[in-house]
Amino acid sequence: MQDMDIWDKTPNIIVDRRPLWVVILDRVRRPLLLGLIFSLFFILLAQEGPSDLSAEGYKVLCVFFLCVSLWSTNVIPLSITSLLAIATIPLLGIMDASAVYSFFGNKAVFFILGAFILSAAMIGSGFSIRLSMWVMETFGANPGRLVGSIYGFGAVSSCFMTEHAVAAMLFPLTLEIVKSLDLSQKDSRFAKAMFFAMAWGCIIGGAATVLGGGRVPLAGEILETATDGASTIGFMEYSLLAVPLVILLLASGWLVLRVMFPPDLSNIGQARVVLREKHQALGKMSFQEKGIAVVMTLTLYLWFVHSETLGIANIAMLSIVVLFVLNLVNWKMVENHINWAIILMYGGAICLGEVMAQSGAALWLAKQIFEGTLESAAAFLIIIAVCSTLLTTFMSNSAVIAILLPPAISLCPAYDISPAVAAMTVVLPSNFAFILPIATPASALAYSSRYISLGEMIRAGSLLALFGMGSYLFLLLVYWPLIGFE
Repeated sequence: MQDMDIWDKTPNIIVDRRPLWVVILDRVRRPLLLGLIFSLFFILLAQEGPSDLSAEGYKVLCVFFLCVSLWSTNVIPLSITSLLAIATIPLLGIMDASAVYSFFGNKAVFFILGAFILSAAMIGSGFSIRLSMWVMETFGANPGRLVGSIYGFGAVSSCFMTEHAVAAMLFPLTLEIVKSLDLSQKDSRFAKAMFFAMAWGCIIGGAATVLGGGRVPLAGEILETATDGASTIGFMEYSLLAVPLVILLLASGWLVLRVMFPPDLSNIGQARVVLREKHQALGKMSFQEKGIAVVMTLTLYLWFVHSETLGIANIAMLSIVVLFVLNLVNWKMVENHINWAIILMYGGAICLGEVMAQSGAALWLAKQIFEGTLESAAAFLIIIAVCSTLLTTFMSNSAVIAILLPPAISLCPAYDISPAVAAMTVVLPSNFAFILPIATPASALAYSSRYISLGEMIRAGSLLALFGMGSYLFLLLVYWPLIGFE
């Protein structure tokens, strides 16, 4: 027995059987890539810029190239790249440091912070997990309905909390349900449907409101600063413009799930037992949960009805103060749920977008890419939407907005397009992050379950992304003109 105890404590030794050159290349890939990116940056910086672009504008383009390269390769965290942009701009003499750092204090950043804290209050109190188990236990009577309950709950919850937080909340519960049924990681269609439903529900639902993620506030701030406040997208206006796409995409996602991953079992009794036991273990709804639910309901009412007059960031901040004054939350309860990296990333992205617009770099870049190649406004918008969809496959949708939106807005006068239309054209397709795990945390979590192969994610995700583009075309060509949004 003693030998067995000693054996049990022996660490596992993993032998890397790859060829030596592959191992060496894997070890040096990151420093080599970083060296290449920064070398190209300094080489470009030392060159003379185009004659039709100011010296400051050319330097901004060099910084833009650096950030795009780092965001797309993800060799350093997105937030660190944004901090690099904030520091580099004043160091290169492009803009005064006080002006650059002031962009980080804009209202979009504080709204995103507020949304994270409100989501954390719902998760930390147990209210959201109680609600999710009630939905699954009530509506998940058979395999198809259980998949649908996860899909629907993820979509509805992501309208009011960040999709990342909802996915992180649903993942362990989904994993426990699947494991309770002892399903095969390789062959179970039901398990695959469960994890795809979790990811897709969160991603699609997150596009319905401003609360689904930070990308909409980010795009709104870039839009507002680029147009000197002449063009904005309000809280209610965004949902009015986006909800038809969300409905179409939810229906498309459900069709893909039913066709590609029909349930291959009929008895989910053990899963329902697990749900019932976990739900009962929570006990009765606490005063804290009830208080948070009331504050969140009032906050949503103010956002939807009075956001234009009170401001969405102000409402979020006041709601957080109320939660703390009533002792419904404490800092320890929420701090682990605040994604500071995302907040830092947005501050840098807003700063870079504003500097590109002010220096003329965004307009110059857009003209080089699009001028003389696309004659109609519709073709220009469709190409922007396709670019947004392709880019969001390989990088954060926030990075996609930071990259695409400033050039798109700068060409709106040439095509006689409202900057708000261009902003929505970038934002909505940036939600089609279904194809690769790296696109968004919800997809990464689903893939990490090991019940979904990369090939399955690419095939199913590509099909859903195509449905997404079709839904966007319906908005652009039919719905938006019908309501006067052109």
